[in-house]
Parts: sequence; C-alpha cells; structure tokens
Amino acid sequence: MNKVALRLLLAGVLSSAGHLQADGLEISQYREGRLLTCVPVTDGMFELSFIHSVSLTPVTDFYRLITSPVGDLTISQTAEVFIAHGQGLPSLVNEPDALSFEHRNGQFILKMDRKIGRLVVRTDQRFKNRLHTGNSTINLNQWPDSGLLFTPVSNCQQ
Repeated sequence: MNKVALRLLLAGVLSSAGHLQADGLEISQYREGRLLTCVPVTDGMFELSFIHSVSLTPVTDFYRLITSPVGDLTISQTAEVFIAHGQGLPSLVNEPDALSFEHRNGQFILKMDRKIGRLVVRTDQRFKNRLHTGNSTINLNQWPDSGLLFTPVSNCQQ
C-alpha cells in the first residue's frame, strides 16, 4: 500500500472514531420517559451498587448484556453480593433463577441467571446508588430521587 493510500485510510478511520457505536445502557426517568444519558458497556458487564434501605449495608448486583440471535439486547442478572440479610435480600439457595448461594469472606454471594425484562432502579441520595461499567462509576444520585429505567441499546452515543 502506498503512503497516500495509507494516509487516506488512516484519516478515514480517525474521522469516524468519534462516531463509533457501542453496546450500552440508556438511562431515562422512568415515569417521564426523559432520556438522561447513555453509558457505554464495552465488555458487556455492569454492576449496580447501593446501601440497602433496611440493613444499611452495601449490596452489589452484577449484570451482563446478552445479544439474541437476531441482534436484540437484553439484561441478565448474574449475581448479588451482600453482607447482611434483610427484607428484599435473598436467603435461600432456591431463589428464582439461582445457580448457587454461598457465604465466603463475610459476604453472601448468590449466583444466578435471571433475565430482566425491565430494569428500574429506585434511587435515593441516602443509599449511594452507583452504576459501574469497566473503569467508570456513574453516580445515579446526580439526578433527583426517582425511578431510573435502564434500557440496553446497541448504539450508545453520548
């Protein structure tokens, strides 16, 4: 390949780099439907962390994006990690869609394969709601306390 052709190819790649599309999560206000942001999820995995409202202890939920054979994206919860039982937290191995339940290093770990039809997160400043994707953390409490709808998309653009 000659130098001119290589420069043109490189210029085309660099000019389109700002328009790359990636799988991600659109975050919108649940009731109003107003789009707040789109967060790329490049490795297909993300986490939601918060302080449990009853036990006042940290909880982390793990998720992955699943691509169907026709290209649609869905969400599956893969695990929940917490340190104290309380209302709303699993306590048995026979939880719906559970694969295993263990207590290790002071933490309860429920591994699962739970398909999520609609992921709505109720936020509250007191409970430090966060979204973790790769190396970034999004403070979900930057918006007024409400319900946030997380919708998987294959063309997340910020």
